[in-house]
Amino acid sequence: MGTEVNNSVKETNQATGLNAVFNPRSVAIVGASSTFGKWGQLITSNIVAGDFRGKVFPVNPKDELICGLPVYRRILDIPEPVDLVFITTPAKTVTGILEECGKKGVKGVVLITSGFSETDEAGKELERDIVNICREKGLTLIGPNTMGIICPNVSLFATGSHTRPRKGSVAFVSQSGNLGLQLIHWAEQQGIGVSVFVGSGNEAMFTCTDYLEYMENDPHTNIILLYLESVVDGRHFLEVARRINQKKPLIVLKGGRTEAGRIAALSHTGSMTGEDAVFRAVCHQAGLLDVAVPWELLDLSAGFSSLPLPKGNRVGIVTLGGGWGVVTADECNQRGLVVPDIPGSIIETIGRYLPPFWSKGNPVDLVGTRDLDVPIVAMEELLKWEGIDAVISLGIVGRMELVRLLTQSTRKVDTSISSEFLDQIETLSQEYEKRYITRIVELMETYEKPVLGVSLANTGEGTVRPVEGKRYSGVFYQTPENAVNVLSRMVGYGRFIERK
Repeated sequence: MGTEVNNSVKETNQATGLNAVFNPRSVAIVGASSTFGKWGQLITSNIVAGDFRGKVFPVNPKDELICGLPVYRRILDIPEPVDLVFITTPAKTVTGILEECGKKGVKGVVLITSGFSETDEAGKELERDIVNICREKGLTLIGPNTMGIICPNVSLFATGSHTRPRKGSVAFVSQSGNLGLQLIHWAEQQGIGVSVFVGSGNEAMFTCTDYLEYMENDPHTNIILLYLESVVDGRHFLEVARRINQKKPLIVLKGGRTEAGRIAALSHTGSMTGEDAVFRAVCHQAGLLDVAVPWELLDLSAGFSSLPLPKGNRVGIVTLGGGWGVVTADECNQRGLVVPDIPGSIIETIGRYLPPFWSKGNPVDLVGTRDLDVPIVAMEELLKWEGIDAVISLGIVGRMELVRLLTQSTRKVDTSISSEFLDQIETLSQEYEKRYITRIVELMETYEKPVLGVSLANTGEGTVRPVEGKRYSGVFYQTPENAVNVLSRMVGYGRFIERK
């Protein structure tokens, strides 16, 4: 009983400390700089340019103004309270700065600086010293050797890479700062909304498991992504991950799957990774969504954060052309998804809009129709049928890119067609695509079944297409196999939840 009370107190203290880090009202940057490309310049300019909602205090003994803000020589010279401090100065200066943070009443520290346990024995000793100081002073420490944090809910973008994803429900913990920031940059490009990102660095005070416990109760987070190279306490990680995964899907990418990867991880963060087969068995036992490559991490986060969870494995396929339907049906069968025959009543309804030579089955081949109403008719007929749990739609979104290429060629070779007419064609194509996405989202909200799209061409709009005021978003992958993979993983997760 006493242990349960102590653990509860520990988790409460951790959550309070991390909440101060991820929701600060004021920040200071020790080592702030106006020298382009230095860490102090990267962090400071990112925070200011990202329109952080709180106050920003640059700290540097030499400058007077940085990013248009007055500069203070020391933390203790700042006349107002400071919640969170970023430190970018050399490792040998850190202990003194932490002492000042304690005197100032600072709540959290993000230690960008490297030169600790990832280097040598002296670095390990210095890391132990800074942890002891932080515990003594009541400071929550992120890092050291971290690339920073991103907290869109307070518009705090504090990493070396000036990537600013939109506010959303996907939290991301990464034991590699560089890989984490690359994935966050991709997430921004794909339209995936983020609740919080943290590069955990050396995890001197907080491990990935601690961050999980915080995100378990974070109201902004519904999906959690992890990039791991090692786990300090595997038993505790499994216990926490299994519990959280029943409420919020955990998607895990583990580095160090081979001997070469394990050696690279050791030199990279000083972490020794475990056996891959054991870790994957643990993931399976806990129902975690284990992935092998970074793109799958993003694909799954797009689907889980934007679509309703399917209640079964029966799939309806609507395709602009027959070949894609065949490939998609094959992929579904190989991934444990069923493509059932559809009843005559649905065939009859859809057939009113199509020529007599259409497929008259599932997949529904729209035979390249130009009737803009048909894709929605077919999709709704499938969604409202009890024999279907999800729909994959191929080739509707992306047609506007082909229209653009057509008008571009026409402008070049046929001056008899007016530029205004071609402009109107492009505008109508864009407007149709927006209406189509909105209608898909409305259908998902009506029938609580996911619709996964596959783009006909890359339009540069990203995977996730939010619709204002709606719970769900349109999701459009580049290939049928991407869409089928995501749907099969969502079906598997749904079964795990149902068993639990």
